Amino acid sequence: MSRRPLGPRPGIGYGHLVSTTPGAFVTKREWIIHPIPVERPEQGRLDRKVECATCGRELSMRVSSLEAARRRRQTWQVLAASGAAVAVLCGLLALVAGDGPGAALSLLGAAAGAVFALNVFMRSRLEDGVVMRRPTLTRMHGHMLRWPPQN
Repeated sequence: MSRRPLGPRPGIGYGHLVSTTPGAFVTKREWIIHPIPVERPEQGRLDRKVECATCGRELSMRVSSLEAARRRRQTWQVLAASGAAVAVLCGLLALVAGDGPGAALSLLGAAAGAVFALNVFMRSRLEDGVVMRRPTLTRMHGHMLRWPPQN
């Protein structure tokens, strides 16, 4: 889970994609990271338009209150833990089932639970109570929520 503390302002920023360098196995992306100039609301969530300091594009963000951000973090933690628990239980069931279709289905359930737990865990690392509202699901226009580098 995200180990960065929650505060009155979002700790996560928005990144503007500067360059992309394709490689043989890894594509390197370089980002300029800007802070989100919005205070958290007292309760609920707040939709705000933020202008990118690099390109001037208007970005729409939803910032949650401190309490709502804590609840979202806890929800992600519970989902990741339950996916891991399903993986472990299905793995144990596969050991007990021995050979046959029951063991194969149990191993399939263990693999699905492990993939789900890892996916949720990786998503939870970005959780700071901020969501970037995109115009479409597939077009990000070179912007993304990014944590600033720690010194």
